[in-house]
Amino acid sequence: MYQVASNLLTYHELFLPGQRDPLILLQNLLDAGIFSNYVMYQSENEVRIAGNALAEISVSSHDVSIAFMGEIKSEPVADPLKQVELALASLPIENWTAYGYVGFDVARFYSSYSKAIEQPLLYFLVPETELFITPRGVHIRNIKSPTKILEALSLDNKLKDYVATPPVVDFADKEEYQNQVGELIQAIQSGDLHKAIISRSVKVKGDMDLFGTYVLGAKNNNCARSYCLRVGEVSAVGFSPEILMEVSADGFVVTNPLAGTRPRSENLSEDVQLESELFTDAKEVKEHALSIWLAQSEMAAVCLPESLRIFDFMQVKQYRCVQHLSSRIGGQLKGEKTLWDALKVLFPGVTVSGIDKHKALKWIENLEKEPRGIYAGGIGWVNSNGMADIAIAIRSAYQYGDRVYLNAGAGIVAESIPENEYVESVNKMNTMLTNLVLKSP
Repeated sequence: MYQVASNLLTYHELFLPGQRDPLILLQNLLDAGIFSNYVMYQSENEVRIAGNALAEISVSSHDVSIAFMGEIKSEPVADPLKQVELALASLPIENWTAYGYVGFDVARFYSSYSKAIEQPLLYFLVPETELFITPRGVHIRNIKSPTKILEALSLDNKLKDYVATPPVVDFADKEEYQNQVGELIQAIQSGDLHKAIISRSVKVKGDMDLFGTYVLGAKNNNCARSYCLRVGEVSAVGFSPEILMEVSADGFVVTNPLAGTRPRSENLSEDVQLESELFTDAKEVKEHALSIWLAQSEMAAVCLPESLRIFDFMQVKQYRCVQHLSSRIGGQLKGEKTLWDALKVLFPGVTVSGIDKHKALKWIENLEKEPRGIYAGGIGWVNSNGMADIAIAIRSAYQYGDRVYLNAGAGIVAESIPENEYVESVNKMNTMLTNLVLKSP
């Protein structure tokens, strides 16, 4: 969309040694009004905070748009992931990283799924300011003067206290959800498909305290990736156990499906018993094995055949409310393939869609009343060096306009029991429901 410029915009870089609390730092930045739009993204080794948009790329139901230096360009949407790749590549910015989300509803351009939220289905910002916070210190990348950032770093404030204000959920959808699961089980048993993930949605009118919800959630949940973002009318906070895609600088791709679930128990012996059931329950083992099989098949389309491998097969990952079977699949991208090709074959994740994926998406379209929006899509970052880190957007809360949404689903196979699947969805939703902070009206 932009001609490659000879004079690229470059970031000024600065490193400040010493440990700092990322939450207090973000709190200071927000209190000072330094960031309007921002993304906070935490992985094992670092926390990233990206603030204020230097460039923005978004996808609606009709258009792909890019905004840069006060200029907005749009084109009709056709193959949005490829169009976004080309749009980002055209930006005259050196060593950029783009932060944001790919909503589940992007699947409408690649399948029979057709639902869509009114807000952008995909959104990435290339920030004016990036902070990389590690145990060694804070690495700052900034287009403008870092004076205000340095002032925020110097403040010795304490983290504010927050109290959860979870809405009352009456579980009135129990019968309807179990009927949907029963209908799907019949289709699976008749051979129409192997598996599908059917989700529930709870919608609450109100304004989520995004930062407060993240602070409480971070205290009470362990996860593979966590995030807190506010971009326009869309906000999200979550604690995802599952990585959709990591891509290293040399083009090695890893995906980490979690499939097979049991609740956690405060009683140690009961918790151990529930963990053992993950290996003895045929339904859980089958659900996991099918997911790994499909993810490996998808990776084969973009990776060198001899490079494909499975790591850490059927490990148990334990989180506050639930525990899962986990495996990792990795492979080296073929020479002509990019992270966007990998994303296209892996998206949406097998553990939030189903097997056969296209048939599962048709069932999701028919059974679920609401568009999924960001839920079950991906949140994370991509960069100009071909690297990516994208988590599946689950165990999260989303703000669209004046409504807060919580979603949770369960993987349905032939051996599923409708009541058990409903309970599983309740346990998953509790990850965010019990930590939700709503602002006073």
